[in-house]
Amino acid sequence: MPIRPLPPLQAWHWLVQAINLGMRNPRAIFGAALLLVGSLYAMVMASGVLVALFGGGEVSTPTLLITLLMVVAIFMMMPVLAGGLMHVIAEAEAGRPTAARDLYRPFALGRAGRLAALGGLQILLMAGGMLITRQLAGEAYMAAYNEALNSIMQNPQQAPAQLPAPAHPVLMFVWQVCLNYFTAITMLLGIALIALSNSSVLAAIKSAALAAVRNLAANFLAITLFFVLTMLSAVLLSMVLSMVMLLLGALFMPLALLVTFVLGMCFAAVLLVIVCGGGYLIWRDTFTAAPEAPTPATQGRIEL
Repeated sequence: MPIRPLPPLQAWHWLVQAINLGMRNPRAIFGAALLLVGSLYAMVMASGVLVALFGGGEVSTPTLLITLLMVVAIFMMMPVLAGGLMHVIAEAEAGRPTAARDLYRPFALGRAGRLAALGGLQILLMAGGMLITRQLAGEAYMAAYNEALNSIMQNPQQAPAQLPAPAHPVLMFVWQVCLNYFTAITMLLGIALIALSNSSVLAAIKSAALAAVRNLAANFLAITLFFVLTMLSAVLLSMVLSMVMLLLGALFMPLALLVTFVLGMCFAAVLLVIVCGGGYLIWRDTFTAAPEAPTPATQGRIEL
């Protein structure tokens, strides 16, 4: 598939347009995002119920197996649902009628299996990346890291122990940056190519990887901007949730918990719209064979 060369500044336009995407059909787009969050939450709750039924509150082989299978299922379901959200966004941007339930459109179009395969690929990339990271970090670092992680899980209030320096800190940093960049771009564009261009899995991976290399500057800057926005939003959300718990918790704790839960769900939905919308925009502008969607009039500013 032909790949259009893009300037680095295009990353800023993607970010602004992704923030404004929900303005065309907010009911369908944000409804689909909330449905996505609810679907994943239902899977996690189902896993918890199964663990409680088979494990009786104790760690055992069945509970570990159920947890592992659920983690794999979530990883494989996430690209399917993300592809559905991109489909809703693309339909809304093109001015065609769409609804929140179109989140599950990949199942009706026969693309769910290919999208789920991308989730399996992500698991393999994470496993392979961890093996290389272990070699670059060194056994001493990984042992201290695992010990600190177990300590945090058992006692979250305790301050984590200071980790030793990795064996190859510079190589480890470069490897982590490259791995995260190529994984993020390959997954975003791969999902869009399958969900919106009906590509095969191998063709989507090949085209996404080539685009990641040829438009390195624009894509890398876009990933960096989206990451910074996510981190800043998460910090702001944690401050808001802390204030809600402090103020409403003093009056009625169940209400405080309900409000924080709703705010967390809404934050996740908005973040998913921005990230999946960013993937849709990168796909639209990168692949010349992709159908053109109307470009929003606000390319350089954020609509409120």
